[in-house]
Amino acid sequence: MNHQLVKLMELKQNYEYLVMTSNEQSKRQVNYESLMPFIEELVDTWFVKMDKPCFLSISFESALGVVYFRIERGNKESAKVQREVEERIVVSEQCDTAQTPRYVRLFAQSNVNNRELKELEKSFYGLLLVNIRALILRCQQDQSSGQREIEMEMKLARRMQSMLIPTEKLQLTSLRTRTVYVPVDYVGGDYIDYRQINDRYTCFIIADVSGHGFLASIWATGIRIAVRQVLQSSYLPDEILEKLNQLLYADLVKTRSYITMLVAVYDEVEHKIRFSRAGHPQPFYLSKSNQTVLACRGGVGLGLSPDSTYQMEEVPLEEEGMLLLYTDGLIDTGRKDEFRGSRHWLEELTSLLHMPGDSKQESMDRVESYLMEITQQRQQTDDISVLILQFEPEESIALV
Repeated sequence: MNHQLVKLMELKQNYEYLVMTSNEQSKRQVNYESLMPFIEELVDTWFVKMDKPCFLSISFESALGVVYFRIERGNKESAKVQREVEERIVVSEQCDTAQTPRYVRLFAQSNVNNRELKELEKSFYGLLLVNIRALILRCQQDQSSGQREIEMEMKLARRMQSMLIPTEKLQLTSLRTRTVYVPVDYVGGDYIDYRQINDRYTCFIIADVSGHGFLASIWATGIRIAVRQVLQSSYLPDEILEKLNQLLYADLVKTRSYITMLVAVYDEVEHKIRFSRAGHPQPFYLSKSNQTVLACRGGVGLGLSPDSTYQMEEVPLEEEGMLLLYTDGLIDTGRKDEFRGSRHWLEELTSLLHMPGDSKQESMDRVESYLMEITQQRQQTDDISVLILQFEPEESIALV
């Protein structure tokens, strides 16, 4: 009897110790990477302080009984076993993964046969399960909190980047513009810009930074600053590309990045567009008499060679039509579902241009809506940007 009383007092002291230990452990930092070692340490402490039950097993289990993770201490075949205890606690009704299982299960064998000792021992097991569940939920909450913070930061970055995309519909005497921008992530590496250099020249730029995500988006911001600087002294597209490459080359090399770019400059006096490209897709030209991919010799992307030079092409705007500058994300859209090469896009876009009774505004609206719709329907693997230039023939300008 005295032996049982001593045993009971020892277990009560150990229980108090484990409660205090649990409080201390709750203050320690834990994440999914350190969770399993943390739980093993916890189980070891419990196993020793409970006067070493014959056998103790803790397992993470799915709703279907699949065991994700298991810790075992002691000898399951011990001859001293007096009783077995099995307890299960729900971790989460919403999750069922190796990191956040549906259940934590405890199985124990001990040599306890006293009623009070059995009740106290059961409290030990219950406290252990509660502590393990608390650790798992802390990891889940910390991860969710971290993901929410990252998501908020990325949303802010997206809003900031969207401010760089021109939204005003530039309308010159004979030229109108629209932009379509659909990043594959919160932020992307595509860059669209247009800027009037002076009363005669207006510059249009579309670019694609290698990669996706935050680094690419930072480069998109850097391009904007460099473009503003170069346009103060240059209006020829080949010269603009060469100067941009010189400005950005060193930093692009450091970050192992490169930029493809197309620069188009509209000459309002001569009513023509001059353009040059650095490894960028060739633009679509759409008019009643001609639907084509404009041939344009292209140099290498910015950041690939310090002394790159570029060729300039010239296109007179002799009839009503559209010019589409785009990034390769447009051509790649839906490749797994259906091949949509340049010729396919030309045919579909041309069918939208000239409908009886259409105003210029309506045809442009229809092209913009179509591009938005098709990018949402198809599998998108890259940022998609399109700069639409709608132009009128020189004769109609003279009549205004």
